[in-house]
Amino acid sequence: MKPEHAEDAARAAAERKRREGTYPPDTLAPSGKPPAGPELARLREWAIIEVDSDLLYSTRKGGAVITRLKRMLLRLLRQYTTELEAQQTRFNVGVVAYLESLERGERE
Repeated sequence: MKPEHAEDAARAAAERKRREGTYPPDTLAPSGKPPAGPELARLREWAIIEVDSDLLYSTRKGGAVITRLKRMLLRLLRQYTTELEAQQTRFNVGVVAYLESLERGERE
């Protein structure tokens, strides 16, 4: 198949699978534009990365021991993970700020 025909073939295959029920419905609005994403306030909330040690647990047999091990590893690696969290949070906040500027129509 030639590359210039790949998009049409992929769309036809997706439409066939939608008719068969093995592929989710088309999420594009009738106008052809993608649906609106989450509000910027929600994106700002999601941009901040925080590790919650209460979410570290195990439901396996002997899970209490595994949970203690995970929490001990988190504590031992805290300096490393805190720096990673900070870098990722700065990036996320920068992306949200850029999105806000695009929404206001201020391209930099």
